[in-house]
Amino acid sequence: MLRKIYDKTKYEICILFFLLAQLIAFVPDKEGMPLWQLLTYLGDYSHGYMPRAFLGEIISWFSDTVSLELLFGLSLTVLVLLCVAIALVGGYLIRHIENKSAVTAIIAVMIGSPIFMPLFSSWLGLMDVYLILLTIIAFTLNENKVLRFTVPIIALLCTAIHHAYLFLYMVPLAIALLYDLFKNKKYLRDGLLCSVTYVSLIAFGLITVKTRTADGFSSIDEMVDFMLEKSEVPLSREWLQSVVPNEYTTGVDYISETVTSTMSVFNLLGIVAIFAPLLLLFAFGWIKAIKHSADKGEKFALFLCLIHPISSVPAYIFGLNWNRWTSAIITSQCILYLFMLYRKNEAVSASVEKITGFFKKHLAIVVFYIIYVASFAKLLGM
Repeated sequence: MLRKIYDKTKYEICILFFLLAQLIAFVPDKEGMPLWQLLTYLGDYSHGYMPRAFLGEIISWFSDTVSLELLFGLSLTVLVLLCVAIALVGGYLIRHIENKSAVTAIIAVMIGSPIFMPLFSSWLGLMDVYLILLTIIAFTLNENKVLRFTVPIIALLCTAIHHAYLFLYMVPLAIALLYDLFKNKKYLRDGLLCSVTYVSLIAFGLITVKTRTADGFSSIDEMVDFMLEKSEVPLSREWLQSVVPNEYTTGVDYISETVTSTMSVFNLLGIVAIFAPLLLLFAFGWIKAIKHSADKGEKFALFLCLIHPISSVPAYIFGLNWNRWTSAIITSQCILYLFMLYRKNEAVSASVEKITGFFKKHLAIVVFYIIYVASFAKLLGM
């Protein structure tokens, strides 16, 4: 009996065990949660619309105050749900995609990255976790003829959680919808889904960029008072007064004043040195697939997959957490490869087959790169 259960769930069990082991190894206690990211949970819509305040709004439906215990429990629960979702989807893909070794390798790259679960666990409370979980759900719903029309709603929720979603996990989802439009050739149905998704996200994104703080606050001090009254988190007035202006000043002014200070050559070179080989490998796979593809619509979708990392440039310019954006690129590239393999794209399958064949013969390269990346754990914020 147990043997049968294991045979049916062995892939899910292995993935879940690996993710949970990382979670346990890196998760801090509640006092160790970074205060700068907990700030975003204190906003809500009581004073008007405000970016990154959606989760705070949901919390306000159930509690008038926000405590460390509440945030720790919520963040940990969502992180466990993400582990379960990845395990379920990963196990399903390994079983249903012909090239099992390639799928396993791609999933291993995603969940084995030091800026995936170790980052999300050590920086418990990051909103990126919600974005990845909802993106996985959106890809899953896209497989159902009826439920796929809820994808725009999920994308809008993600944008409300954190507007960086527009430059990160939204892009692979948008490419997937466009690819299905080209392949299914049901231009009315799939074209409507693409149009509604793209137009609504662009419109909501423009509103979000223009709105940094809620109109109902007459001053930063008033916003600080609101957060202090709502918070049971140990945040001092002095700290809030120094942080809130940088986080919630009017968008265009904030960008123009701080764009140069966010550009750190040292950080950029560090990220490039660590992950350039992996990103070049992703690019090599897409270029090979484009060459093998004969369909123009398919070629265009694959080209978008190739240049997808460029879409994250705004996030790098306007945000200092470059390891988060790099994590999003790697995760999104893996998702796109898995999507194309699940869609049985022959060009991508042939390209991935060549790459996996090469590394099977040169396993030492893989081992060396894993050790190389692991040696930069401190630089990556682990």
